[in-house]
Amino acid sequence: MSKQSLKDKTIKGTAWSAIDNVTQMGVSFLVSIVLARLLSPDDYGLIGIINIFTVVCNAIINGGFSAALIRKKDVTDDDYNTSFIVNLGLSLLLYTLVFLASPLIADFFGREELVWLTRVSSLIMIIGALAIVQQTRLTKRIDFKTQTKITLTASIISGVIGITMAFFDFGVWALIAQMLSAQLLRTVLLWVYNHWVPSLRFNKKSFHELFGFGWKLMVSAILDSLWTQLYQVVVGKYYNAATLGQYTRAKQFSQMFSSNLTNVIQRVTYPVLSEIQDDKERMIAAYRRVIKITMFLTFALMFALGAVSEPLLYCLIGEKWHDAATYLPLICIIGASYPLHALNLNMLQVQGRSDLFL
Repeated sequence: MSKQSLKDKTIKGTAWSAIDNVTQMGVSFLVSIVLARLLSPDDYGLIGIINIFTVVCNAIINGGFSAALIRKKDVTDDDYNTSFIVNLGLSLLLYTLVFLASPLIADFFGREELVWLTRVSSLIMIIGALAIVQQTRLTKRIDFKTQTKITLTASIISGVIGITMAFFDFGVWALIAQMLSAQLLRTVLLWVYNHWVPSLRFNKKSFHELFGFGWKLMVSAILDSLWTQLYQVVVGKYYNAATLGQYTRAKQFSQMFSSNLTNVIQRVTYPVLSEIQDDKERMIAAYRRVIKITMFLTFALMFALGAVSEPLLYCLIGEKWHDAATYLPLICIIGASYPLHALNLNMLQVQGRSDLFL
């Protein structure tokens, strides 16, 4: 790929990735404001407990195969098929385990309703597994325009479903319906737009090659997920679901800038830098520019958000979220340095150093 065409692809990819994240963030933000006014902190706390298990399981389901496919230059149809089978197989296995363990989860947190809440919401793992390879194919082509259309459609329709159910007093089920419908719509649309149907052909050579790179990323993701979700376990167990709801709402507000901005950059720079991984000087120069711009923007936005956290949350979602307004400035300090961490890990993936990543 020529330098000019790569530059054009990067600019277009970044623009569409930014539009994708901004539209998704904007729609989700508006929907979350309405839902936060209709639902209680306890409802959000129950979702926070459920996410403890789905986040860790999703890290296992991906298995690092997506990153391996994006980095590999000569990807074959066997590679895609093998990855699809592994993703789907792991999702079915883990869903079965979560389904059977749901009574134990409910007993541990002392909330009987968690049994069926966990069983129904965990279906998102299977639905999401069906979309991993489809989204990977679009990302590898740096086709974020199509992903933007899909994300916007799914976010709007699922938001309407969630708000309608919350208005009619479905409580926490409104949040679960929103999550499931969003993932289902994304998966269906990815299949429609991608025009790729797996043949369910498993190739041992492809598996060993992809897993050889991806297993370290999978273990890293599991460790990261366990560490991150440990906060939710402690708060949910030793305090209560309402307190966990306050914490998760503060965390979601902090991610508006930190995580979203980083995701925009990561999604584009990973496939782009993978294209020029053999040209070290050019790759390092591009990486330095990315780091400087991203960190400048993130620090400015995160400290501004932390400074206005209390009046902002009171105005948008009401005074019942007082504790969230207290937590938010502290979480913003942590979030300000997140892009530096994430982009450095990104570079290790580009260079094939999943061992250092782990």
